[in-house]
Amino acid sequence: MFDVPPQGVTVGRDLENEICLTDLETSRAHCQIVQENGDVYLIDLKSSNGTTLNGKMVTRTPVKVGDHIQMGQTVMIVLAPNNIPAPGTASPNPKSREKISSTLSPGPVSAEDLEDSNDFVAVMKNNLQFMYNASMATTRKEIGPMLDDVLNLIFEWTEADRGCILLRDGPKKTLQAKAVKHRDPAKKNEKLKVSRSILKHVDNKAEGVVSSDLRKGGSLGASVSLKESGISEVICVPVCGRKHGLGLIYIDKLIESPSDDLSFGEDHLKLLHAIAHQTAVAIENEEYYATILEKERMLAVGETAEKLSHRIKNILQSINGGAFLVDDGLEKSDVSTIEKGWAIVKRNQERISRLVLEMMLINNDYVADKEQFCVVEMLDHAIENQRADAESLEIEIDYVCGMRPMDVVGDRRSLQDAVEYVIAEAIKNSRSVDSPKVTVQLESNMEFIEVFVKSAEADVDDNSAESTYKSEIFSAAKEFFPGLELSASQKILRGHGGNVEIVNERSHEKYRIWFPVILSSDSQLNTIVHGTKTSERH
Repeated sequence: MFDVPPQGVTVGRDLENEICLTDLETSRAHCQIVQENGDVYLIDLKSSNGTTLNGKMVTRTPVKVGDHIQMGQTVMIVLAPNNIPAPGTASPNPKSREKISSTLSPGPVSAEDLEDSNDFVAVMKNNLQFMYNASMATTRKEIGPMLDDVLNLIFEWTEADRGCILLRDGPKKTLQAKAVKHRDPAKKNEKLKVSRSILKHVDNKAEGVVSSDLRKGGSLGASVSLKESGISEVICVPVCGRKHGLGLIYIDKLIESPSDDLSFGEDHLKLLHAIAHQTAVAIENEEYYATILEKERMLAVGETAEKLSHRIKNILQSINGGAFLVDDGLEKSDVSTIEKGWAIVKRNQERISRLVLEMMLINNDYVADKEQFCVVEMLDHAIENQRADAESLEIEIDYVCGMRPMDVVGDRRSLQDAVEYVIAEAIKNSRSVDSPKVTVQLESNMEFIEVFVKSAEADVDDNSAESTYKSEIFSAAKEFFPGLELSASQKILRGHGGNVEIVNERSHEKYRIWFPVILSSDSQLNTIVHGTKTSERH
């Protein structure tokens, strides 16, 4: 709750504002609310995304009790002056109160509230409850379920008989019904016929219409399709995006209300405008994040394809080199040269076979073999196999074993491959670091075997916006599509009931490889936990 003093208040993200927001879609100095000659005015301070009053963009306009002011994703409701009486007492200024509409369902406000409280308090309770419900209906949901919840909310707060939400897939695309609701369950499979003249008017003008507008005549009132449809009352409002109209929300009544107090009116129109705006924000957020996700997936696929192509190229170059030695040895009848060339060809044949197996592993179901093996020996071999590549790049591998040798049951070859894939990835990401060191640590408790791998830490300029951007993209790409080797590692570990987890820091990467301990019948577990040796017989 913020009071507006006579000199007014400014609203925005800057700390100097009287009302300071954390909404990143608002400007530093977004708008101003001032009192002039007894009235209150809303003034937009040339903000980037604009300021809306009850769903309409404004620059300077008077406001009244019950109005909704929106900046970015922040909504403010205009309440009453400071001299509002306590519930149950007479108001010194009756004009400052608005009579609660009898046509709106009171929702959470009980009959006792309406009898014992003044009308303004009841209106505010309804407004706040409705905005809360609208926020919950449009928050963190896929588009389909979100639209169904929006229609359910509208039917809860109005006496509509039928309703639908129409959306378009892009600018200038045709409107399509994405959600339809009938109050009568027996009619849920009936087609909902809607006046095209109303839809066209609301879509083209980007303004809502209500039954009272239709009764005034004009092109809408004279619509033949509307008169013949049997519809007595209608409300239709636009769902407006930042750059183009996203769609429409439409509700109607088939039976005319017995009195004007029960008919659709301006209060219902405001209500639908508010929820249409909430819906537009939710739809654009979903589209925005879907676009980001698709771009990052494409980036990750491109990185993986580049790595795969580079790996195949290196294998082919090695095979060509070995084949050249074989040809040269045959020409010179030099057996040692032939043997050296054939050894190179054979080694790279194994590399090709391994690469194909990795690709097949990712695309097929993996079933782990069961054999007894020593975890410490397995990790020793994995590190030794990667140490040669690390030394060729002048990268040190620092290995710490935090457990005693123990035998477990699992697919030894595959688990060793999974560990090697992760260590190899850490080595690759340490190439551009000064005095690089990759650390590997083996730990165990009564439930899990854990291998912690960390790439070398690079010096990062904290003030560099470019380095921050690259780090965020890299992190997201790894999360959504971690690459061929890491995908294979993940598949193997999940086949053992474990996983590989990646934490991308700006200066380095950390990996946690883990899988459950499955001991053989005669295995003894010895671990070192916080410096204390513990032993348990299984």
